[in-house]
Amino acid sequence: MDKNDRNNTVLIIAAAAAGCLVLLCGAMVIAIFFFGVSPFMVEEKPTETTTLSAAQLEQCRELLAIQPGVEIEGEYYLYTPGFLDDSMECHLQADAESLEDIFDVSVVDPNLTTNQEIAPGRFLRLNIEMIEPGFYRIEGFWFET
Repeated sequence: MDKNDRNNTVLIIAAAAAGCLVLLCGAMVIAIFFFGVSPFMVEEKPTETTTLSAAQLEQCRELLAIQPGVEIEGEYYLYTPGFLDDSMECHLQADAESLEDIFDVSVVDPNLTTNQEIAPGRFLRLNIEMIEPGFYRIEGFWFET
C-alpha cells in the first residue's frame, strides 16, 4: 500500500466518523425539538411533604376538581414525576355541607371509589371519609398514563 492509499483510507475513516457525529447531534436536536427529551436531562425526584405550600394546595384543588370556594387544609402531598406518567397523591380536609359542594361533579363523581377517567389518559381515585357532619377527609390519587 503506498502513501496515497493510506492517506485516502485515513481520510475516508475520518469523514465517516465526522458524518456519524453530525448524525448523532442531529438526532439529539430532533429529539429535543419534537419530544422535549434530552439525553442530558436530570430526572426529577419525587416531592413529598406534610406541610403543603399554597401552590401545592392549588395543584391538589385543580387535579382533584375541588370547587374554588371550598376551604381545604393539606395533610399530605406526594408528586412523582415520570417521563409520560406523572402521579400525585393528596390528603386533604374540607369543610362543606355535602360532597357535591366540594367537588366539581361535571368532572368527577365523588361517590366513585374506583379509578375514573377525568380527561383522556388522566385518572383519579378518591377515598373520602366523613369525620363529622360537614367535615370530610379526602385522599385523592391522580395519575396519567
